[in-house]
Amino acid sequence: MNGTLLLLRHAEAASPPMGDFSETADRARPLTAAGQATAQRCGLWLRQKGLSPDYVLCSPALRTRQTLAGLLPFLRPLITEPVFCPDIYEAPPEALLAQIQKAPLQARSVLLVGHNPGISALARKLDPTAMELDQGFATGSIGQFTAWGAEGSTHAPDWSICDNHNLTLDTFSRP
Repeated sequence: MNGTLLLLRHAEAASPPMGDFSETADRARPLTAAGQATAQRCGLWLRQKGLSPDYVLCSPALRTRQTLAGLLPFLRPLITEPVFCPDIYEAPPEALLAQIQKAPLQARSVLLVGHNPGISALARKLDPTAMELDQGFATGSIGQFTAWGAEGSTHAPDWSICDNHNLTLDTFSRP
């Protein structure tokens, strides 16, 4: 199996309104101007690395949707529309991996746009020996993982079986 998994933590978001710590207020937090610029840098970084996902999973929170919107002009067309999955918001690593494992078989690359601490914990779970991950995922950080398997395989990976046994960190960046 040959494939790429990209984990992206949303770019910098505005603080919630003063004193409102509700989930509704948190989900409605937009990107800051710096966050919008970071999202575009992430898209440019992906283009320069020749990385363009076929399939995108994204939290429905405003800041993740805006991060994805900043990337899209730099990517080739997706094989399906992005999936805005409520189960990604505030999700533990096991729930994030379960969503990745639902990716279509024709997807050679998958992008998950989400939140901490779930993104950091999932990255660490997938490659516990990657020292780069000791820094954690700051906003706008990207982890590029390679899905490996049968030597010389030309088929897309079977995402349903992807886990820490067949995914390794290739690159960790904060564009």
